[in-house]
Amino acid sequence: MKDPYEILGVPKTATDEEIKKAYRALAKKYHPDLNPDKKEAEQIFKELSIAYKLIENKDAREKYEKGIYDEQFTGSSARGGPFYNDFQNGGGRYTYQFDGNPEDILKSFFSGFSGGGGMDFPGQDHLYKMEIDLKDAVLGAEKEIMLADGKRLKVKIPAGISNTEKLRFKNQGGPGAGKGKAGDAYVEILIKPSEVFKINGSNLEIEIPLGLDEAINGAKIKVPTIEGTVNVTIPPGVNSGARLRIKGKGIPSGKDKTRGDQIVIVKLVLPDHVDDELREFIKTWSKKHSYNPREI
Repeated sequence: MKDPYEILGVPKTATDEEIKKAYRALAKKYHPDLNPDKKEAEQIFKELSIAYKLIENKDAREKYEKGIYDEQFTGSSARGGPFYNDFQNGGGRYTYQFDGNPEDILKSFFSGFSGGGGMDFPGQDHLYKMEIDLKDAVLGAEKEIMLADGKRLKVKIPAGISNTEKLRFKNQGGPGAGKGKAGDAYVEILIKPSEVFKINGSNLEIEIPLGLDEAINGAKIKVPTIEGTVNVTIPPGVNSGARLRIKGKGIPSGKDKTRGDQIVIVKLVLPDHVDDELREFIKTWSKKHSYNPREI
């Protein structure tokens, strides 16, 4: 039997943490799922896992030094590393880490040690990123992506999905080994910024310019919504910055997917050119109806 310290590249004086660190680095390097075209990687991975099991802590090392250890970890039939848990997050396509008690991971990831010489472990989870328009995020849509194996997958985007939310598709990831199940595919939704609408919780906001006459006398104008234009009544004397509400034209949220509102923020816009007629009219009007807006 090979020396487990030599396999892991650590001295016999190494601490538990140093041994674990060495094992993590080597197991990550030689994981069979990361080396599908290298048969020798599987064997190295098995040896690393066995070596780690033999000297993972003080009690295990003492038993090993005394020659007391279970032969299942040293025979040719030993399966590979039960302590390697792979998962993904938003930081990259795949992230790998060791997590939890090795014995627990052994039970959930592998079928155990047996005489078959094979190794059962689940396939990798695959992460895909999909950019969608705000309209598709609000109303829902159906898109299609191509998986790593060339298959096409229909992705049903639910109405009201949030930015960076992930959709899970079971068993659509990498293939498992032996009796291991295929991994899952995750589709991360990225909502492209809108040039028209701003998201504010479950509400959508839009800024609408108003002319001087419209702001003073009121008007009926067409306002874009995520589903098309609607008529909105502008009350007379509206101030720039006023917020008008269009009910039910926002983003679905909550368990019942109740839609928020669309907020119309009005902005007073003067003519490109203020002529003498308008200037003199304002002067005459102001003399009779002077007011200080900063005191209102």
